[in-house]
Amino acid sequence: MKNKKAVSPVIATLLLILIAVAAAILVYVWVTGYTSSAMKQGAPELEEKIKVEAVNVNVTSTYGNLTIYVRNIGSTQANVTDIYIIDAKSNEIVAHCVVKKDDTKGGGVLNPRDIGAFYVNATEAYAQYDSSLGVWKSVSSASGAQALTTSIIQAGRTYMVKVATMNGVEASLSFTYRP
Repeated sequence: MKNKKAVSPVIATLLLILIAVAAAILVYVWVTGYTSSAMKQGAPELEEKIKVEAVNVNVTSTYGNLTIYVRNIGSTQANVTDIYIIDAKSNEIVAHCVVKKDDTKGGGVLNPRDIGAFYVNATEAYAQYDSSLGVWKSVSSASGAQALTTSIIQAGRTYMVKVATMNGVEASLSFTYRP
């Protein structure tokens, strides 16, 4: 008969228990690390969400008025800092407005579920209190020669309004001006 060497049943049982305990500890450490990182507060730019609801265009013979309605659909405050009017055909920025930091008027801060009405015209860009919306927003002058004029907003052309927040969240809406 040949010599056969084997592990005793007691040692085999202890080895299996040791392997099972080590595997359980590894799984526990991985699961607790995963759940704690998933439960941490996300970055503000991930919780901030805005939507351009509508754009209203009113152009006369000499100037243009644009009303941009922005809704905060996120769970945190959104601070609107920039408004761009972009020609959809050439992808060129035809107007750029910077939202003022004016604490008396609220600046571009939108609380969750708020709608802000931002107004842009030929000489300035501003926002005013709208009692139906219950908000007061303030926007600075349109930059330089990029103010809205009849040469910028032309009939039959398609434009895109892009609104950006301080954290880099953007929302846009395209529209075609039809007088």
